[in-house]
Amino acid sequence: MNTLDGLVADLLDRYTGDEEHPGDGGPGLIRRLDTLGLRTRQPLQGGHAPPGSRPPTSLEAVSWSQRIKVDAIGLDMQLRQSARTQPWYRALKAIPPGAETADRVGEVTRTVARWHGTVLTVLGLRGPSVHFRHALCLACGQRTVYGRADDDRPRAWCINDACDDNDTGQPARYEGTRLYLLTANRV
Repeated sequence: MNTLDGLVADLLDRYTGDEEHPGDGGPGLIRRLDTLGLRTRQPLQGGHAPPGSRPPTSLEAVSWSQRIKVDAIGLDMQLRQSARTQPWYRALKAIPPGAETADRVGEVTRTVARWHGTVLTVLGLRGPSVHFRHALCLACGQRTVYGRADDDRPRAWCINDACDDNDTGQPARYEGTRLYLLTANRV
């Protein structure tokens, strides 16, 4: 998993990814959401339109872009404990030092990682995760387990922020042989 600084840099500056999933070094992920020509999954073009008109915009990409920007501004305000806002790109850049100052690095990293993963999914750079609705998390006992099989590397994780795996203090993650314990834990 990337560090908080790396996740923010991927969203804002250049998509470099991490050791397991290297990025292409192109523009930041939010810029790709905002710019039709930079998206991986393009909306289908068709029908009759006057010459020179713009192709249809993917509302999903624009919607997620705006939601992440608004959430970044709100999170920055919380971390700074201020009622004043700043532009979304400044707010996003200020999140890592603000999280360190507020001693909330783990929680903020999970939030930004969720944004990062959502953008990768919306852009088509990663497949969607699947809710394991019949599996209970082995740590917290809730039906909050999601998973993904990327590059023959199956893994699952609990999305419950109150979940604690008793080793790292973070929500449980399941990889390798530990993943198969979930199949025996079906409800």
